[in-house]
Amino acid sequence: MRRVSALIAALAMSLILVGTVLSANAHQVGQTSVSVSNNTLTIKASIAGLGNVPSADFSLTGSVDVFSRCYNNGGNKPQADNKQETIAVNQTQTFPVRNGRTNVEFSVTPLSTLDCPGNQVVVIESFSWDLTISGEGVSINSTGP
Repeated sequence: MRRVSALIAALAMSLILVGTVLSANAHQVGQTSVSVSNNTLTIKASIAGLGNVPSADFSLTGSVDVFSRCYNNGGNKPQADNKQETIAVNQTQTFPVRNGRTNVEFSVTPLSTLDCPGNQVVVIESFSWDLTISGEGVSINSTGP
């Protein structure tokens, strides 16, 4: 009788564990948020269905295209000094998971390699991006602007 009870308990426990493993079905919740402040691009996404884990690893990969110009002390831009560059992005972070859900947030601050003459300074006038958040079976692409 004890063997039967132990067998039933073991079977019940294995079904509970299988149910927990199968319930982990990572997916994005809502929309990806992208904001630009000064020269920093911040991309956020909410991921659910991660199961009963303490943390999850996600990566941000892709590229940012930067258009920069030289400006003089008077705030004017000379005609010839400008540069279009593509900067590779490859970041990985670990995010805490609570109740199978996490909020992923990456920030990218692209820097220009433009070399300005004299007392001129580099100003990034605009940038565009093609980035992908991936991890735990999820892949989220964001392009802009």
